[in-house]
Amino acid sequence: MIKQLMPVELPEDLCWWFHPDFCEIDPLAKCDEERGYTAEEWNLLQANGNIDISIDTSIDLEIIDPNANGEWTGFKPVSPTPEHFLIASFDSEHLDSAILWWAKPRNTINSFINDSGFDQAFKDVFDLPDSVKQSLKEVS
Repeated sequence: MIKQLMPVELPEDLCWWFHPDFCEIDPLAKCDEERGYTAEEWNLLQANGNIDISIDTSIDLEIIDPNANGEWTGFKPVSPTPEHFLIASFDSEHLDSAILWWAKPRNTINSFINDSGFDQAFKDVFDLPDSVKQSLKEVS
């Protein structure tokens, strides 16, 4: 089932937090192995949520959790763009940084226009001259 994962209100403590609907889209939700995603599973995770995921590891854990006690209370991460929303935040024994998973919905009107889908749709349906398509694009 394809589900559109949507933003939710974030908790006060983001240490080891996952979006409440994450298990519904995660192909490893019922997997008992401790391992990462295969490329196929990673693509399926994103397809199931109708999202594209960006991973940010740029924030040093000492800034978020100076006492190293596993509490990220008050940490308010900033999304890379207004369209992105947080779906996971955790740390790893392999990195000295927070791991933030940012999701961006697929198939939005903005991505449709930016990826020239708007122009192609008009050409396919109406085959309008480029000048007319440009005028319509400017007013939309």
